[in-house]
Amino acid sequence: MPVETDCHTPLLPKQDESVPNALLVDNHTTVNGKVDIVLDIAPEDDSENEIEDSNGTQVEDSSSFDEDAEIDEDKREINASVGSVTPIQTDELRGLYSFLGVQPPLGPPPTIDPFRNHTEVMDSVYEWIKAIVCFPLVIVRLLLIIIITGGGILIAKLLLLGWDEKVVPMPKWRRKIVYITRILARLVLFCCGYHWIRRVGKPVKREVAPVVVSNHISFIDPIFFFFELFPSFVSSAAHSELPGIGMIIKPMQVINVERSSAESKKYALKEIKNRAMSNEFPHVMVFPEGTTTNGKALIFFQLGAFMPGLPVQPVVLRYPYVHFDNSWGRTSILKLVWRMLSQLHNFMEVEYLPVIYPTSREKDHPALFAKKVKRVMAKALNVPSTSHSYSDLILSTKLKEPKNDDFASYMVEMAKMEKLFHITTRESAVLLEKFQALDTNCSGRLTESQFLDALDLPKTTISQQIFGFFNKEDEGSISFREFLAGSAFILKHPSFGMMCKVSFEFCDFRKQGFLSRVEIERSLRLVFPELTSTQVQKFEKKLDVDGDGIINWDDFRDFLHKYPELLALFLPSSSG
Repeated sequence: MPVETDCHTPLLPKQDESVPNALLVDNHTTVNGKVDIVLDIAPEDDSENEIEDSNGTQVEDSSSFDEDAEIDEDKREINASVGSVTPIQTDELRGLYSFLGVQPPLGPPPTIDPFRNHTEVMDSVYEWIKAIVCFPLVIVRLLLIIIITGGGILIAKLLLLGWDEKVVPMPKWRRKIVYITRILARLVLFCCGYHWIRRVGKPVKREVAPVVVSNHISFIDPIFFFFELFPSFVSSAAHSELPGIGMIIKPMQVINVERSSAESKKYALKEIKNRAMSNEFPHVMVFPEGTTTNGKALIFFQLGAFMPGLPVQPVVLRYPYVHFDNSWGRTSILKLVWRMLSQLHNFMEVEYLPVIYPTSREKDHPALFAKKVKRVMAKALNVPSTSHSYSDLILSTKLKEPKNDDFASYMVEMAKMEKLFHITTRESAVLLEKFQALDTNCSGRLTESQFLDALDLPKTTISQQIFGFFNKEDEGSISFREFLAGSAFILKHPSFGMMCKVSFEFCDFRKQGFLSRVEIERSLRLVFPELTSTQVQKFEKKLDVDGDGIINWDDFRDFLHKYPELLALFLPSSSG
């Protein structure tokens, strides 16, 4: 979990026992070669799927929001922030896993894929003809961009001569020289086909709103704001290491943050507060979504921009299109740039919304402030608000040939999952790999027969109860979202470690401190007398990884971490 205080306490307390190495993969993932301008600090629960706003119209006045309509929800969030935990009620659940209590409800499954580029495939004769005819234009534009970028690098190097990077803020006379690079940024936009940009409203002075937030659709976004506002971006540390680009953005004194480093996030949050409160710095610019989307939804907002408790000016970006969607989700950057440069003209709209001021309550609970800002932006864009996050994008890149490129069925709204179950992206990626191994026909859903066959379980009342535990939507098959939630609920349950130990001791009827294959077969046949010898051998092989005929505690624990759905099979209650 992030270092900063989360304004929402998950329904399940954190589990002390760490997940074994088998469940860990690299969490620092770069998608399609991009590293987003992002501050990934503290999560908040933003699970509303409908666009709701206040009865009033003035955003500047926080009283314009209908406090009575949201008072119950806000109270729950505030209570959660001081450690209130929803009690688990066991009388509402019947079945094999009733001893775990009630699984937190997930709500309706998401039906939108916010990372899908809608024109990724050139499926018309017109597009192919345009690509061929405009080939010379692409080359000319590309050469101009390279020349302009080279000029920007040269100017930045001259500007930085004799300047100690540790001295902040940069002297104003140096910043005035940087204005030349802002002009170069506009020339780059012109070369990319953004000949004119429609603006609605205007940016306010940083004394009025020191923090600016915007939705994030394309790599064009930061180039535009570089020209328009020349702010201090909150940016991935990897940007500063890019050849050329790193030199150009240095004069902006960006706030670098490393996704995987808690110390880096803590430093970034401190810098946001310091710069937002000092008039010596320009605006602080944050893309709270933390990654690019297709603009058809507003996904989970990180809280970094809202932690200082200062006024915020939201900005919404739109890229109207007919033939070319320039959103950068799962699309290759090379393909995106080529398609963009082959467009005679690209459209861009920028709308500056009125400043939003936090109430005293929202200053204490930034999640409420973030939710209010997000609601205003969603209403301006006329799009839904979801709990998807950058983690959903990472998971989608790990899919193996989804049927008909159906990524939406694998969208689980990871921000919600992380809040409810403390499940990480790394652990979720392992469960996704397991789900795809079970999903033999790549349909995106597991039937009962697929589920039982993959786990080598006979079709009995007990095995059907195991399947039913995951089949919350009662559709006769299990989606990845259901599979992830069910597995995480068991794995992250506070009693999971203790139940593993109880199961081990129950199976160890000889009390030798380890399990023989005879003891494993005895325990399995207490639950499934119908098991064949082949099925028993498969279970034994999964448990006895080194093949020495002995299953020690570590082997048994790792097995249940890998197959949490089988925990109940080894508990005394399941064996009668």
